[in-house]
Amino acid sequence: MFATITTHSTTTQDWLIERVADYTARAPHQVDPTIPLAELGMDSVSAVALCGEIEDRWMLDIDPTLVFEYPTIAAIATYLTAEIAVAA
Repeated sequence: MFATITTHSTTTQDWLIERVADYTARAPHQVDPTIPLAELGMDSVSAVALCGEIEDRWMLDIDPTLVFEYPTIAAIATYLTAEIAVAA
């Protein structure tokens, strides 16, 4: 079971990296998942839009403050992995 969660987290993190790269006009390899989104250039409008995409992709109810509570891609991916497991 742990391997499944780790794999899912990596997939979630990869998806988040792709989305943040789009929002910040960077190549995915230029997005460090441990750097806060604000430092990567994500503004509040982009952050709210990202939350909407997360809701659509995983059918979760996400509060737009998610990016403030979990400021990095790595933290968001860990949170989402747990939420997805609970929803399943």
